[in-house]
Amino acid sequence: MKHALFIAAIAAYLVSEIYPSEWLTWVQSVLSLVIIAVAFRSIKPFVRLLGTSFLITGALLLAANGASLTVYVLGFGSMLNILSLFVLIPMIALPIELGQYAVRVQAILYSKVKHSGMLYCITSLLSYILSSFMNLATLPMMYHSIHPSLQYYPIKQKDRFISRAITHGYSMPILWTPVAPIVGIIVEMTGVSWSSILPIVIPFSLFGLALDWLMGTWVANRRLKKISLNALEEISAARENAVGQQANGSAEGKGSHPGQILIAIVVLNVLVFILERFTHMGFLLLVSIIVIPFAYIWSLMLGKGKAFIAKSRILLPSHVLKMKDQFFVFLSAGFMISAIKTTGSNHAINEGIMAIQHVIGSDLFLLMIPLIPLALAFIGLHPAVGLALAAESLNPQALGISAQLMAIAMLTGAATAFLMGPYNATAGMMSNLIGKSSYKVSNWNAPFTIAYLFMAMLLLIVLKKVG
Repeated sequence: MKHALFIAAIAAYLVSEIYPSEWLTWVQSVLSLVIIAVAFRSIKPFVRLLGTSFLITGALLLAANGASLTVYVLGFGSMLNILSLFVLIPMIALPIELGQYAVRVQAILYSKVKHSGMLYCITSLLSYILSSFMNLATLPMMYHSIHPSLQYYPIKQKDRFISRAITHGYSMPILWTPVAPIVGIIVEMTGVSWSSILPIVIPFSLFGLALDWLMGTWVANRRLKKISLNALEEISAARENAVGQQANGSAEGKGSHPGQILIAIVVLNVLVFILERFTHMGFLLLVSIIVIPFAYIWSLMLGKGKAFIAKSRILLPSHVLKMKDQFFVFLSAGFMISAIKTTGSNHAINEGIMAIQHVIGSDLFLLMIPLIPLALAFIGLHPAVGLALAAESLNPQALGISAQLMAIAMLTGAATAFLMGPYNATAGMMSNLIGKSSYKVSNWNAPFTIAYLFMAMLLLIVLKKVG
């Protein structure tokens, strides 16, 4: 029954946004309050502590302001826009699974990729492409598609190789893809138009991908120099044998062509771009509404419409139940943010931030913004929550920073949080896949993250000077 409660709250939010109604606002607020109470006992201790601190802070602010009971209740539910995207986005992974694209990718790898440096770049690229469409579902799909191929290449530390290639590629589209909830949060909180920042964030994310290739290829070439010629010949022979076996099994004839994913990504982004320009819907709501119809139409084109519906009925309830921690902490944080707005505390916070900026200077303050989500990630705060809190407290105009520049600074920082945050879902899922600790996954990403941060700071300085 818990999953029905979670889904009902999401449904109430979506309907209330399309058909505004006072009673629906009450319904989603009450459901959010019930979810917090129901989930309290079954969540992780750290998440319980974090969410409770948000609830207490919000309650104290409202009590000090003499708020009525109505204000307390209606303070819940303000984060359902983010949670709806978290709940619905995994559905877009279904047509990729139903199309068996991974089978075709594996066949191409065996037959075309001869060098471990090239394998790294291909893995990073595929992870980038899938992340721009599937978000977190990219990690397991890429791992299970690529891992069997690693034995046919001279790679000593296979876990580190695949972890770095997948997570680096996965983190770069977080700067711009509409399926990343973090993009929707920052776009709505800063008030910028998604289309207005695309000309900057898409090229920069590709520069980040190119930086990853450069570093990955350098490591692969250095590794090759330490391997004997006989060992290389044995590995090459094994790979050729694997190619022969796949050819006999007609593996390349199975599965849909990966190029279809690229077409789907372009269509989805163009659709979001057009709808954002010609409708008055918020970015998060817009993406949440079109995700399932888009995935279903794609499945129909693959001849898998019935399979999509059948799998959706299984995936949605199970996925929602796994999100109880996120529901608790996001709804609790939303209550605190609502209390901050209601009591006007955001003005006091912004004045304190302006005082800091006055002391250190606007240029240095701008460079510190990408470090905020990274720092919060190391204390266990999800980048989405951290940036929602930061965006609510930072006033770009008062700080002398354009809203677009603020959004770009936050997005570049969000990518570093996904790369190195040891407590976030990225590190946790990759840790489970490779059987290593999330701290090790985080440490493996440190060199690239540091190089990427320097590149991001350079971009921010250039953009501020150019104006």
